[in-house]
Amino acid sequence: MQGFGLKAKKTKPMKKYIHFIVVLITITACNAQSPVYDISEPRRGKPQGTYYKDISSVLNGYDGTYLYTNGNTSLKIILKEKIKSYGYYYEDLIVGEFQFIKNGVELNNTLANMNVNYTDEDANHLITGNMILTGTELGCPDCSPTEKRLRLSFVDNKSPNIASIDIRKTIVNGKEALKVEIWWDGIGSRKEGETPIPASLHAGTYLMIKQ
Repeated sequence: MQGFGLKAKKTKPMKKYIHFIVVLITITACNAQSPVYDISEPRRGKPQGTYYKDISSVLNGYDGTYLYTNGNTSLKIILKEKIKSYGYYYEDLIVGEFQFIKNGVELNNTLANMNVNYTDEDANHLITGNMILTGTELGCPDCSPTEKRLRLSFVDNKSPNIASIDIRKTIVNGKEALKVEIWWDGIGSRKEGETPIPASLHAGTYLMIKQ
């Protein structure tokens, strides 16, 4: 019985030692987290796993459904902010999908994909990005010097076309809205001699009211 009691007394210090090791490992792991930079910082030279965070909350306020209508032609876009989305880097970004109807005929509709939980959202959603433009930078002559807007990318799922989308917050008749400018940057890869497939969304400027 005395031997059993001695063994029990030795077990308690061992448990405390194991607990100390677990706590030490946890603290070390927390201190070894990936470095954090603002989303406006350049990506070049940063290690894999770096987190580009929206420190200044520039991406706030874009979430929602936006609608442009002109007769029986309409463009609907759903945008959502994603926090710490992971690709090669972690980053806060805006993702989106769209529906385009021309002359009453639906040419494309990917809105249902907003409900899909992608592992790499930047690579799977058609509309993605977090590039911040300030003032008149890159084509906004009537923007105020400190006004912020976003430049996003758009990949057409029905053609090899790639576009850029500038979105600027505005107010129309007391309602929140976006001034959206879309232009096609070029055509992706296709087989030699293959006839180019037209884009499923027209370039241009769309005044889109938040729904």
